[in-house]
Amino acid sequence: MNELENTISQVIEENYIPFEWNEKIDNELADIKLNKNLPRKDLAKVPFITIDGADAKDFDDAVHCVKNKSSFTLSVAIADVAELVKPGTALDNEAIERGTSIYFPSKVIPMLPEKISNNLCSLVPDEIRNVLICEMVFSNSGDLQSYNFLEARIKSHKRMTYIEVDKYLKSNSTLSKSVEDSIRSLGELTHILLKKRSQRQALEIEGQEPLLRINNEGKVDEITLPKRLFSHQMIEEAMLAANVCAANFMNKHYKFGVYRIHEEPEELKLESLKNFFSIKGFSDSYKKIPLDLINQCLSYAREKKLNKALQTVVLQSLKRAEYSTKEVGHFGLQLERYSHFTSPIRRYPDLMTHRLIKNILNKGDLVINKEEIEEECVEMSDLERMAERASRQVTQQMICYYLKQYVGSDFNAVVTGIAEFGLFAEIDNFYVSGLIHVTDLPSDRYFYDKEANILKGKKTGRSFRLGQNILVTIANISPEERKITLVPKEKKKNR
Repeated sequence: MNELENTISQVIEENYIPFEWNEKIDNELADIKLNKNLPRKDLAKVPFITIDGADAKDFDDAVHCVKNKSSFTLSVAIADVAELVKPGTALDNEAIERGTSIYFPSKVIPMLPEKISNNLCSLVPDEIRNVLICEMVFSNSGDLQSYNFLEARIKSHKRMTYIEVDKYLKSNSTLSKSVEDSIRSLGELTHILLKKRSQRQALEIEGQEPLLRINNEGKVDEITLPKRLFSHQMIEEAMLAANVCAANFMNKHYKFGVYRIHEEPEELKLESLKNFFSIKGFSDSYKKIPLDLINQCLSYAREKKLNKALQTVVLQSLKRAEYSTKEVGHFGLQLERYSHFTSPIRRYPDLMTHRLIKNILNKGDLVINKEEIEEECVEMSDLERMAERASRQVTQQMICYYLKQYVGSDFNAVVTGIAEFGLFAEIDNFYVSGLIHVTDLPSDRYFYDKEANILKGKKTGRSFRLGQNILVTIANISPEERKITLVPKEKKKNR
C-alpha cells in the first residue's frame, strides 16, 4: 500500500469506521429500482442544473431560478433518497450507523452504497430522477414571501462546475437561453440575499481546510487552500434558504424539527476573546451583545490582517453547531430556525428531515417520537464529529509525510495553541501545527498563565501568546503519529 492507502487504513482502524457492505445490504440493493411512474409533478422540462466541484460524483441538489417583475422564484430540487431508503431496512440501519459520508483526499467512505449515491439518487444530466422540491418566492428586496414543498420528477439539463459558472458570469460564453436565464437570475438573487445576510450580521469566518493534490503513487504533490468563488455563494444561499424553509415547515406541522442549532458562546469564552484583542491593540470599548462583540473583533482582525489569529481565537470562542429538536436557533448564521435538508445522500439528519416533510405531504402515518428523534440527533452530532476528526487526521498525516523532506529547514509559523507543556504553532502555507516543547523555549523557564492563556518566562517576563508569529525549525516528524517537533529558530542559534 502507498502512503495514502496506509494512512486511510490507519485512520479507519483508529476510529472504528464501518466501510464495507454486508450481505443483507447487497440483497436489498439487487431489488432496488427507480420508479419513474410515481404520482408526482412532472418537471422534466424545467431547466434545472447542478453546480458542484469538478470531482463530485454524487449530485444531491439542482437549482432553477426565474426572475419575475416584482419577485424571484427559486426552486431547489433535492434527491429523494427517502423514496428508496425505508426505515427498518438493512440500508437504513447501516446509514444510521455511519451517519455521514466521510471525505478523504481522492477517496470517500459513503453513507449509502454507490448504486444509490452515484446512480439512482444522483441528479446526473439527462436522466429522470425523483426529487423533493422547495419552491420559494422572494421579493425584489430578498424577503421570503412564500414557500412550498412538493414531490416531483426532474431531469438535470446540465452539470456545471463552480469554476464554469463563475467564468460564465464573467464572460459572454453561451449556454441554452433557458439555462442562461436561470443562472443569471440566481446570480442576481444571490447578490440580494448576501446583502440580507450582511444586514442580519451573520458571522463571516473563513476556516477552510487545505486541499491536497495526490499523485498516482499516493503521495502529496501540492497543498493549497480552496478558492472561494461567487458561484459557491450562489449555491450556499440557495441551500441555506431551503434549509430555513424546511425548519419552518417541520415546526409548523410538528411544533419541533430536526434542527441544526448553534448556541451563543459562553461568557468566559467572550472574556478570553476580549483579552486577546486587547493584547493585539484593540483599544475601543467592547460591545455588550455577544453577536456585536464577535463582529467587532472580526472587523478589527480584518483591518489589522490578523487572519490566522482571528481563525484560531474566534473559532475557539464559539460553540459547535449540532443537531437537535430544541428551539435554539443558529447563532453563526443569525437565523431563528435552521435545519439540514439539502444533502440526504451524504447526511442522515437530512434524510430524517425528508421523511418528516414527506409524511405531511402524503398524509402519512409515520410514528413521530420527539424523544427518540432527539436521541438520534445527539448520535448524528457525535458521528459528524468523528467524521470531521477522521478526515482531518488523514489530511494531517499526509502533510506530515510531505514535510519530511523539510526536516532541518526554517519556516515562519503562528501560535495556534498553548498548554503547560508548550506551544502549538501552524507552519505557514502547510496548514498543520507542530509542538514547541516548553523546554525548547529560549533563555528562561516558562510557566503557563491559564487566565491570560500565555506561557511566560520567570526571569525575563517574556511571553508567548495565541496569534504570535514565530520563526521555527522543523526538528523531527513522525507521520504515523501525526507529530511534528519544532524548535524556535533563536533556540538553534544559542546552541
